[in-house]
Amino acid sequence: MKIQVVGSGSMWTSYNSASYLIDDNIIVDIPNGMCKYLYRLGKKVQNINHVLITHFHGDHYFDIPFYYLLKSKSNNTEVNVYCSKEGKRKCEKLLKLAFPNPYQEVLDTIKVKYNYKENFKVNDYEVKKYLVDHGAMKPAFGYVFKFNNNKIGFTGDTSYCKAVNDMAKECQYLFCDCMYIKGTNKHMGINDIKELTKKYPNCKFIVSHLDDETRNRLNEEKIKNVIIPNDGDIINIE
Repeated sequence: MKIQVVGSGSMWTSYNSASYLIDDNIIVDIPNGMCKYLYRLGKKVQNINHVLITHFHGDHYFDIPFYYLLKSKSNNTEVNVYCSKEGKRKCEKLLKLAFPNPYQEVLDTIKVKYNYKENFKVNDYEVKKYLVDHGAMKPAFGYVFKFNNNKIGFTGDTSYCKAVNDMAKECQYLFCDCMYIKGTNKHMGINDIKELTKKYPNCKFIVSHLDDETRNRLNEEKIKNVIIPNDGDIINIE
């Protein structure tokens, strides 16, 4: 599995919003500016066939209209979106707001399938959806990918909750929210990450959705089993 960190920052930083590209074909969250950044990395956005959305805040799905429009103009019109049950309505409403004239033509051209299941397959990966706690934003999900003997997790935005513990317990790598120095009822903090590293020493935690102050503090503290990525970093997992 090749994972490229498309974004590792929170909204109010110079880093891209949290997003991850898997094997150049799967994207976990599709935030504002994602398509532009992938172009700068030399990636072919039209080759992405699978989009996993953790929740419907703008910094996690606002590039959907640009992605849909591009797919409609390519030879690869396959689109699979994995999300909560309101996903179809939200994605199509956003598309109509962004491109009211070609809206229907785009939907008629691309082959969109929405998947709301708890367990599903994406290419050769078995994926399980976890309900996390992101304050008033409900539902919000994390995802765990299983392949060979590995499990790789993505928490999305979340507070420190049971689902995060469950994911950390079984994963070798967990891409996880760490927005603040001290966690809240919406986002995890460095204090939560420290507790997780003590409880699950066999898991490597790749922190994301970072505020600048949090990123600086993490770089100073050098916590064992914590990886602080930059946008564009690639992590290969055998």
